[in-house]
Amino acid sequence: MWNAGHGFMAIWSDVAPDDFDFYHRWLLSEHFPERVGIPGFIAARVFRRQTGADFQFFILYETQSPDVLASPAYVARLNSPTPMTQMAMPKLKNFVRGAGRVVRSSGVCGGGAAKALRFEQPHPLLDDPDARAALFEHVNGMDRVLAVRLFEVDTAATTIQTEEKKMRTSKEEIYGQLLLIEAVDLEAFEAVSEFLDVTLSTPEGARPPYDQSYQLIAELQQRSLT
Repeated sequence: MWNAGHGFMAIWSDVAPDDFDFYHRWLLSEHFPERVGIPGFIAARVFRRQTGADFQFFILYETQSPDVLASPAYVARLNSPTPMTQMAMPKLKNFVRGAGRVVRSSGVCGGGAAKALRFEQPHPLLDDPDARAALFEHVNGMDRVLAVRLFEVDTAATTIQTEEKKMRTSKEEIYGQLLLIEAVDLEAFEAVSEFLDVTLSTPEGARPPYDQSYQLIAELQQRSLT
């Protein structure tokens, strides 16, 4: 059911190495089935960074519409965390979260590798429909690239106060825009990075985007639960 939704939520976080086993057990056996079971959720995927110590885990949820991410059913779930979730929330560090709408999406399917460019503020080129279309066309045509997607964060939906949010002890950040490129493998991103370094130069006074590549660990689709 790839590319079926108009809403998204993307999250980065870290956990201590001693908590990896617990994190994977909680995420894959309880948290993903719980989230994907909420009306309007389509799929959940988790990726892991292969090198480096920060922002090791990247999670992408897809929803039928952006409204799902502020819906009564979803907020009720956030305000009623399970005992295992209550244990997990304080373990999550370097937590970055954004929810909103899919601006543009093209390609053939999701990939086993993902390159995420997280912008604090929307990039002017990505806000220009013609320039954005040209960038998508070029990147989609590159060797072993499977998909290109652009997401825009809704700050109001992202910052709803919930019981789960209160349990996270590290500082929580949000962002403005996410460009996600999916490919067959991580090596495909070498050429992509060279192109984007030139094309998406950082505007004067802006911070460069967080730019990192991840390997897919697991995926759960809503249809898997029925």
